[in-house]
Amino acid sequence: MTEIKRHEITSAAKTEIGFEYQFYYFFYLILDLRHGEKIGIEVKDDIHIDCANGETILIQAKHTLQTLKSGDSINLTERDKDLWKTLSNWVKIIIEQNEPLNFIKKTKFQLVSNKGISDNPFIVKINSLREKELNVSDFKKYLKELQDNTADTAICEFINVLRSLNASILHPFIEKLDFRLSQDNLITKIKERLLEKIHIAERVDDVYKNLNSELRDQNYLAVKAGEKTEISFEDFNRRFRQCFKIALSTKLPIRDFTFSIPDRPEKQLFIRHLIDIKDISKDNKDEMIEFTTQMLQLYNNLKAWEDNGDLLPSDRKKFNKETLMIWKNSFRKQYRNITEKINSGVTIESIDDEIKYHALEFLDEMRKQILNIDETTLSMELSNGQFYLLTEEKYIGWHIDWENRFK
Repeated sequence: MTEIKRHEITSAAKTEIGFEYQFYYFFYLILDLRHGEKIGIEVKDDIHIDCANGETILIQAKHTLQTLKSGDSINLTERDKDLWKTLSNWVKIIIEQNEPLNFIKKTKFQLVSNKGISDNPFIVKINSLREKELNVSDFKKYLKELQDNTADTAICEFINVLRSLNASILHPFIEKLDFRLSQDNLITKIKERLLEKIHIAERVDDVYKNLNSELRDQNYLAVKAGEKTEISFEDFNRRFRQCFKIALSTKLPIRDFTFSIPDRPEKQLFIRHLIDIKDISKDNKDEMIEFTTQMLQLYNNLKAWEDNGDLLPSDRKKFNKETLMIWKNSFRKQYRNITEKINSGVTIESIDDEIKYHALEFLDEMRKQILNIDETTLSMELSNGQFYLLTEEKYIGWHIDWENRFK
């Protein structure tokens, strides 16, 4: 039972990564689309491109998880099943056409794979046929010998499909074959192509994430609705231009970060402040995690902006100064009557419940604030995070006597 389950998981993983490889290559190609061109996924082939000159490129994308000792992907071999199945499928498409030769003339057949290129005898024979060092008859003899010496019956059938083509069709078909091998690290290639488009290195990841998400969503919705996913150059500009605006915007790019919550969030200074004024109980871990997340999202965005040169240290100081002014003005308003009582001799301890009531109103007012930094409006989550961060860094507090209570 264990072996069967392991096999099923492995098969599923191979299938999934195959689809992912196909999508990322589609992603890579769409960034190079030109006026008058249209690209599709799972329509005419794994991927296809309708060119402005009337030619269509049919693309089969094949991925392998197998590697050599060096760590590189295995090479495309002479008896590669993906190779022969692909060729067989293309031949079947050709012979279904009313005018096969005209179809071949207007079509390029492209096999894309992360498999490496080596001295593959089949590719060597193809090149010899193209260079007229080998005639079609000899090429067919080679195919017959290859077929006779191949134990895999499925591959033999695929080879036979190609070999059965009439010479007048076989040669033109071979001429239109295109092998794009060693096509790996597609995410890196996509980001390199994005950099060529936007010319701002620190914005590449943001554009990539936006575009990746939108392409996936629109492809999923199209499949779910039973529609074809075909995108023209004009469609792409219209439907996805918003994804590129972040590269041109003067606003700071706001990101969602992944981070670890402290094992004991109740030990954080800003949480202790909130517990002290009874905003949260010392056992409410869910709210502690929620507020910590808000603070860390703000902190990590600030750090990323500074590290990437989007935000100067002086801008950060200005942001803190403005936030402190908002806090200070509200502090004076909330505690004006309390301050008069204390100045008249009333002790803080005797009116602590009243102070905490005002502290909660004060905190609620600050939580409604929407802050701005360097012409960028922050979300309420990040705005709240700024107040928590300043509390953690000992700039502000909520109780009127916070400085003495949290020395």
